[in-house]
Amino acid sequence: MAGSIKWFVYTTDANEDFAIKLDESNTEIVNGGTQDFPDVPPTQNALPRNIKPRTLIYRSADGTVTRRVVALTPAIFAAAETGRPSFTEPVNNVVVSLRRKEGEIVSLPFGVDTGLIDGDAT
Repeated sequence: MAGSIKWFVYTTDANEDFAIKLDESNTEIVNGGTQDFPDVPPTQNALPRNIKPRTLIYRSADGTVTRRVVALTPAIFAAAETGRPSFTEPVNNVVVSLRRKEGEIVSLPFGVDTGLIDGDAT
């Protein structure tokens, strides 16, 4: 991570907004400054732990610098191929290029039949 940590608005693939705390410099380089959370830190509506945000993985040509940056909206994630495929990493002043995209993952609880009779017809 290169900079300070701050709150951003993360929009899920289902178009729901949640607060997420991320590295400021790399997140703003890739996403722009449009998804800043209001100045008051959120106490509710943080990204649930069962949602793994979509990420863009950037790496330098020599492989020494790797950055995983969250794409805050589905549109930014979709445009990552052509929109901003590379940037200069702020700390090391190294150019990193988009190597891989990882989509959003929502983990659902695994339901198990307990065998108990619940009293309804189905």
